[in-house]
Amino acid sequence: MSIKWRAHTNLLLRTKHAKLINNHKKQIMVLGKAGMRLEAQKFIVYLMIPITASMAFNEPTIRTWAADYFQLMKYPSNPKTNLKDEYEGLKKQRDEEIEWEARMAARREAGREEYQKQLKLIHKLNAPRGADEVDSDTTVESRQRRGWFDWARGWRRGAGSRDNF
Repeated sequence: MSIKWRAHTNLLLRTKHAKLINNHKKQIMVLGKAGMRLEAQKFIVYLMIPITASMAFNEPTIRTWAADYFQLMKYPSNPKTNLKDEYEGLKKQRDEEIEWEARMAARREAGREEYQKQLKLIHKLNAPRGADEVDSDTTVESRQRRGWFDWARGWRRGAGSRDNF
């Protein structure tokens, strides 16, 4: 049986069908070569990016600009400079910044209080007529906590006291 099998395989190799199979294998090999070319191109790009960056950024003018801009090197002051006066100037500048922050915090607090007074006044003016004049912080807070779509309740019939104008 093995002799017949060999004869049969030899016959298949000689036919056109076998040639198509061999051509298909050659096309796969060509695709493999293209993949190798792609890998080579990627490798070249991976090498060229750092080389180009180092060539571009190793210019002396660019290095000095980057060092000045990012303050990579902080040189000591002139030896003839009085360090005590420089320290006092920096301390004075920092104290002024702290005072400015305190003034701004006080202004923010006064603004919050004024805003709360305006809210209370608005709620007092929007209160229904004939209702008890209860204007406490809890009612203001409860009105503020109603939710996003609470305005829709006023549009329904018989919803709340807003329809009784």
